[in-house]
Amino acid sequence: MSQPRVLLITTLLAIVLLPWTVVAVPMISPVEVALVGPESTQQLVVTQETENGLSDLTHEAKYRSKNEAVAIVNEQGIVRPVGEGITEVRVSSSVGTKNIPVRVQGLQNPKPISFRRDIQPILTKAACNSGGCHGKADGQNGFKLSLFGFDDEFDFAAVVKAARGRRVNISAPDRSLFLRKATGDLPHGGGRKIETSGLWYARILRWLREGAKLDEPNELDTVRLEIYPAAASMRHDSGQQLQVFAVDSDGTRRCVTREAEFISNATDVAEVDSSGLVQVSTVPGEAAILARYRGVVSVARVRLPQGGNVARPVLTHPIDVLVWDRFSLLGIRPSELVDDADFLRRVYLDSIGTLPTVEEARAFLSNRALDKREKLIDDLLRRSEYADFWAMKWADILRVDRERIQSNGTIAMTRWLRYQFANNRPYDEFVTAVITAVGSTVSESPAAFYVVHNDAEKMARSISQAFLGVRIECAQCHHHPFEKWGQHDYFAFAGFFTGVKQKKMGAQAQKILDGPGQDLAHPRTQQIVPAAG
Repeated sequence: MSQPRVLLITTLLAIVLLPWTVVAVPMISPVEVALVGPESTQQLVVTQETENGLSDLTHEAKYRSKNEAVAIVNEQGIVRPVGEGITEVRVSSSVGTKNIPVRVQGLQNPKPISFRRDIQPILTKAACNSGGCHGKADGQNGFKLSLFGFDDEFDFAAVVKAARGRRVNISAPDRSLFLRKATGDLPHGGGRKIETSGLWYARILRWLREGAKLDEPNELDTVRLEIYPAAASMRHDSGQQLQVFAVDSDGTRRCVTREAEFISNATDVAEVDSSGLVQVSTVPGEAAILARYRGVVSVARVRLPQGGNVARPVLTHPIDVLVWDRFSLLGIRPSELVDDADFLRRVYLDSIGTLPTVEEARAFLSNRALDKREKLIDDLLRRSEYADFWAMKWADILRVDRERIQSNGTIAMTRWLRYQFANNRPYDEFVTAVITAVGSTVSESPAAFYVVHNDAEKMARSISQAFLGVRIECAQCHHHPFEKWGQHDYFAFAGFFTGVKQKKMGAQAQKILDGPGQDLAHPRTQQIVPAAG
């Protein structure tokens, strides 16, 4: 082999065998920042992808704006506008450095401030309209707001027009009582709510200077929230910064992390502060972190796995697959298989509501067959006590009340319920039969359900709770505090049942009729709400 060829091969081998250095870079959301308007902000979220999921680096990273005449960034990763133009924010973390493009616009001729879009979220985030402050039934110190800000027009009138307009001073906006109370410049029972150096103060002040308007023509609605990360698997005593975007009806996305409210449904697993920073404890489990803005909600699921691998058995039922998927995700090792005595007691109580007899217990415990548990379950489901027990349970759920539907109606509906369980009727067919029931209340049918719930709103509330697992009563008066349902949804759903009519048939019977319905009026606006469905 010639010397040049040997040299070439040696060089190539050396290149191939050189240790390669992988340049690590952090994952940053969003990949670019767009700030529109002088009070806009953008929360950056910095993460590192690991074998166990995302690891948050937001509050340990270092941030630097390349041009502070365009935008500035604080140590929490919140970017704020200074002047129109383009720049970059340099993000340095333990896994590398990355530059994020920043574009600032809309400062010279900003969009006017809207009470509905820009001021109401501040009142909600600052808890001014909560049940413990001005949102309670009688208000606070003569100033009442709608609970959780569900009525923009009412709150606008309370701030701008009530008490002879003394809360705002258009000629001297910075002297407005509305501002001075919130900043603590004047005595305020709720204490200081905003800082004079903050963007909330600047936003309210600009709103007052612009004439304190309720809304702009063709104001866009917020149709959904996007929360990042939507799911996170975390380590003990670690944190995760959340980021929330509001998506308007025209598709525009804007960061509302500072204005969104955050609530954890399992504070023993994870807590969340007002900035959206989640802190997990040492208790394994999962917490749903709800973000709420302008009546729209989204949820991030934060998991703290127990640790260790979970051996997956052979699964034969779709429900078992779902259960074991959760076990694997949370690293939960299920309880050991119970012994025969515990199993026997539980399966009897759960299926037929009674304990086994002495003879039944001895027969089962002495049985050495490997499939004896499966056979016992099948036997119990065929027993008459099974249908009796579950008919009684569902009679309670559907509120079969003898005082309301008389003895004959109670007997008829209970018999119908028992027949469904005795014949193993599929659940979807069972629910359909209840909701679409018509005919006599003394025939074996679920028609008596509509006598117990004798108006459209009661029907809607009961059906929502029994079959959808959602209590919508809150939305009757105000936007549901922990769900996406508002008054419009409530009366649209109730309107679906306005066609249900009753006709008297003797002393103890009524006939349920399905007639044309009527859309309900919104109690606050008096506008007709089209029925759902």
